[in-house]
Amino acid sequence: MRWIALALVACAAPAPPVAPRQPSRSRVVYAHHHSDALGVDKTYLVYVPAGYDDDPAIRWPVFYYLHGLTSPETEWVQAGKLDETADRIALAALVVMPDGDDGFYIDSATPIDHAACLRDGAGLYDPGADREATCVKHRAYETYIATELVARIDATYRTNATREGRAIAGVSMGGYGALSLGLRHPDEYAAIASHSAVATLLYDGPLPFEPGRGKVAADLDHATGAPRLRAWTELLFGKDLAVWRAHDPAVLIQTLPANALALYLDSGTEDFLVSTTRFVDELLTAHHVEHTVFYGPGIHDYEFWIPRLAVSLAFLRDHTAAPLRSGR
Repeated sequence: MRWIALALVACAAPAPPVAPRQPSRSRVVYAHHHSDALGVDKTYLVYVPAGYDDDPAIRWPVFYYLHGLTSPETEWVQAGKLDETADRIALAALVVMPDGDDGFYIDSATPIDHAACLRDGAGLYDPGADREATCVKHRAYETYIATELVARIDATYRTNATREGRAIAGVSMGGYGALSLGLRHPDEYAAIASHSAVATLLYDGPLPFEPGRGKVAADLDHATGAPRLRAWTELLFGKDLAVWRAHDPAVLIQTLPANALALYLDSGTEDFLVSTTRFVDELLTAHHVEHTVFYGPGIHDYEFWIPRLAVSLAFLRDHTAAPLRSGR
């Protein structure tokens, strides 16, 4: 009968513990597609967070991070280490990094000769740029980023395809793009983050900024927000002041309801663009628009931006909906 007792003991022994399932790892996806808005093929990057692959019922927030002038769509990963920063703070959001070329993220009425651009760089801010990657048939970057690409991402990934699940950020030219697109489409984005932006092209001095003395330029001759880029921005925006005003953050925030969007801005105190951020900061305060702003030692480079990237990602995370199960 001993073997029966042993069998009973064996049956009663607890099962060995099952190791908890590890969440799927984060990854960066390089995607190619044809853009009808731009008339060419484009590449964009997507940071896919850890855990995305584990539950098909979960919908995720999406942040769009826009690059600066003369930089490619790979800037945020290659120079900014966005994926490493997102991993470090355990970011539970998709981050899309599109290609905005040199177009200031607007739909420009200025035509471009695609064949001439490919041949010798005609129509580019930097004629020595990678022409195959940069030349487009139509400078319709607002339509591309805010409409076409948003629709593609929402169709490709399990996103929270609502305003509450979407935010936009950028650096330098991309900071202008984030502010302009976010303020022009407040029904599409819940939050905006701007790093060292060309925060307004219509800033009318003084340089450096002096509290209470800045104003929005009444004509293009006094638009000194980015004097180094004046020839290029005039090519893109044209000479109609109304077009500039329709896209300029310093104008758009004056009609923004107090709590319409969550806003984060920063700039290095030695940055050549800091006056534009200080002016927009002052306007936001004057119009009772809640916002978070940071100024600290630094110039226009990644030594300043990399530490701030964790802050902006966390800010957007805290002002958008968390991942949620479908149907809730």
